[in-house]
Amino acid sequence: MKHLYVILTLIIGLGSLSLRAAETPAFDIPDMEKIEEAVRDSRSPYYYPDLLKKYFGNDTTMTLQEFRHLYLGYASQEDYNPYREVKVPEHIERLYLQTIHTESECDSLIKYARKILADIPLDLRQINFLVYGLRQKGKNREADVWDYRLKGIINAILSTGDGKAPETAWYVIYPTDEYNIVNRQGFTATEFVFVEPYFDYIAIESNPLKIEGFYFNVKKLLKEYNRKFYDR
Repeated sequence: MKHLYVILTLIIGLGSLSLRAAETPAFDIPDMEKIEEAVRDSRSPYYYPDLLKKYFGNDTTMTLQEFRHLYLGYASQEDYNPYREVKVPEHIERLYLQTIHTESECDSLIKYARKILADIPLDLRQINFLVYGLRQKGKNREADVWDYRLKGIINAILSTGDGKAPETAWYVIYPTDEYNIVNRQGFTATEFVFVEPYFDYIAIESNPLKIEGFYFNVKKLLKEYNRKFYDR
């Protein structure tokens, strides 16, 4: 299913947005323990309920550090499940496979994206689809806000490393985010490999930059999943 979503994102024209040419922040490897402490501390400027309120409050002044704590800190929330499976209705799957959508079909894409985001607020796939649907409907002001959120999350991920080696791997909290990062830089994933002890490696198609693939750090993802669902 994750490969299907990769294809769909490219089909609707959102995955082709290249971040290679965009200005991206210098990377700063995160201290996940400090981030967890900060998002749990009600006196902290990164207290998670406050961050989430700011995120959903149409605030377009969030800093990179706020987005880093918002994204990475979500893995410390009790409702976090990195492998949560969402069964997509058949009529929505059919819409994902189309390249052109009617107004009513865009309404369906928007409605479904909102439903998922109400439960999984940092789902990059659904934010992609929501931005697309809103743009098609001419609701550019709201689309701009969601696009700002999307770019903020993506820059937060890119700020955690450069993806070139395990030591500088990008940190992600969902496996599907790996494919979003790869696609939005204009590359196509060809193979997935788990690298001990806690890295995912995504190989990509041959390209002019001669990049073979990218590493992703999934230590927190695995730790939380094992704590909540496996170690019981």
